[in-house]
Amino acid sequence: MTRHPVDLADHLNRTVIRGHPADFPVSLVPVDCVLDGARRPIPHRLAVVRNDTGEPLAVVSDRYTLVRHQQILDAVDAALQPLDLSPVPRGIYVDRGGARMRAVYKFPALAQRVAADDEICPCLQIRNTYDGTTRISIHIGAFRFVCTNLAVGGGGVFAGGFMAVHAGGIPIDAVTEELASYLREFERIVRIYQEWMALAVDEDTLQRLFEEDLDGHPDALRQAWHEAVPATVYAAYNVATRYASHAMRSARTAFELLARINRKFQERYPASDN
Repeated sequence: MTRHPVDLADHLNRTVIRGHPADFPVSLVPVDCVLDGARRPIPHRLAVVRNDTGEPLAVVSDRYTLVRHQQILDAVDAALQPLDLSPVPRGIYVDRGGARMRAVYKFPALAQRVAADDEICPCLQIRNTYDGTTRISIHIGAFRFVCTNLAVGGGGVFAGGFMAVHAGGIPIDAVTEELASYLREFERIVRIYQEWMALAVDEDTLQRLFEEDLDGHPDALRQAWHEAVPATVYAAYNVATRYASHAMRSARTAFELLARINRKFQERYPASDN
């Protein structure tokens, strides 16, 4: 079956509230097997099971503490309330039968203009899994209205992200403090974008960025850059983020490429000290 490219703008174009597919009951149950005709427990292993369907989602260590998707989303919603940022559209999606959850929150009340016809707004990407592939993570990013690009990444202008291992409760006060800090960083994101708008593209640097930093991606990205003929670093950056936002075959690949693009552009074109 042909897989169509994922458009990450879909994550921000509609709001999903309680009752979405991430809100389902899960529990940890012992794991056993049949050996020599007898059922025997498997030590130090538990299964993450959907209570509503009985489907197992993962097998984990007995040291694993289950943190439900909805528990994380409720904690983020509670942390956002005192920041008075409503409305906050969000897209919340699950895959692997519910084992993986990703959510993107958008904050149009904090949107700023990089140029007269170019407005961006801060957003948060939230991820959690029941299969142990990803710890709880929250990263700040930006959504560009003019071309529906999504830029989410760790480090540099995006102020990284904070992670919490699956260890029980999520401290709401700490989450609120982190989110407020990240959203304050958004002004610095805008300033760096403005610097990139005034910075002419260095063809050699851009070529090294493509060949060394983003090596392994299809010729389509190289072709997109050549067709766009970007005159500024910001224009080149937006060609790259648009490719990641609209041309990947899975959301996970798209987010991973976006993180690399953000990190590598910042390394090649660091912000001034001003």
